[in-house]
Amino acid sequence: MEHTKSNKAGAFRDYSIGLRWLDLVALILFFLGSFLNSFSEIQRKWWKADPANRGRCYSNGLFGYSMHINYFGDTVLFAGWCLFTSNFWVLGFPLLMGCAFVFFHIPGLDSYLAERYGEEFKIYTKNHSCPKTGLE
Repeated sequence: MEHTKSNKAGAFRDYSIGLRWLDLVALILFFLGSFLNSFSEIQRKWWKADPANRGRCYSNGLFGYSMHINYFGDTVLFAGWCLFTSNFWVLGFPLLMGCAFVFFHIPGLDSYLAERYGEEFKIYTKNHSCPKTGLE
């Protein structure tokens, strides 16, 4: 790895690091995660805008592939962002973020959705994988 002295450098360094193949991986993760999160939410917004869908559980689009695809997208996005910093210790942040989704946010959200949508949500959970286990 070639280091160049510079007055402008990253955190904890007095030198800058040129772009590497790992940076391409980081950017792919960042944009993939951004797409999964943002596009899944846009699809849900478009679907909810139709009055015929009022009070129904959304299970189409990217959410048709996995429950909580938006949270998975957030975790992938932040993994890419952290990887791009070239400070590998910060990769703990997306790990903690993923754990927070799996152990805190998702169970609470699933309870709310089960209460709000009843049988429709039960059917959705039977037919779609969840990032908590990756199982259907």
